[in-house]
Amino acid sequence: MSHNNIMASKVVSTKLTEEEYGKLVGLCSSTGFTVSRLLKRAILTRMNEEAPRAEQYTEKPKTETPKPSQTKKIKTPKEEERFLYY
Repeated sequence: MSHNNIMASKVVSTKLTEEEYGKLVGLCSSTGFTVSRLLKRAILTRMNEEAPRAEQYTEKPKTETPKPSQTKKIKTPKEEERFLYY
């Protein structure tokens, strides 16, 4: 195998409480996965689920911001500033 075919890997880590770690080890034991394999599978599954949602947010049509002459500040009953566009 040539040097160019080797993929670089990154390590991802997190801290768990003793209780959380115990539950993780128990889950691994019951599923037959190592901790590393279970976490990798969970992360990749979640990333694949989120990818279509992320695309929705990046493809929004651009809207024009009203010019200052098109905005009017008003006070609400709580004296918060709001903008009305007309």
